[in-house]
Amino acid sequence: MRRVLQVACMLVAASCGAAAAGERFFVYNLTTSTEFTGVFLAPAGTQSWGSNQALNDKDHSLDVTERLSITGIEHGQFDVKLQTEKGRTCVKSNVDLTKETSFDIRDTDIAGCL
Repeated sequence: MRRVLQVACMLVAASCGAAAAGERFFVYNLTTSTEFTGVFLAPAGTQSWGSNQALNDKDHSLDVTERLSITGIEHGQFDVKLQTEKGRTCVKSNVDLTKETSFDIRDTDIAGCL
């Protein structure tokens, strides 16, 4: 009986891990005309920027109205650094991905820095 219980616990733990590992995150560019060649995430309040997520796209940019897959993160709070094709940089702070798996960038998010 004890062995059966151990195996059952291991199966439950493995299925939970597989579900979490399979979770996919996305960002949507809902701006009217801004393309981003750099999309970097850091834990909120830090400067620990991860890799350029725009490189996940076939043309290495997040175009207007496009969805971009975000990799290498887990649920949490993030700051997002966005770099335009002209080299300007904006930061969208406190993106909440604790329960959600996607967020968007709008013109109002970048109005003060472009």
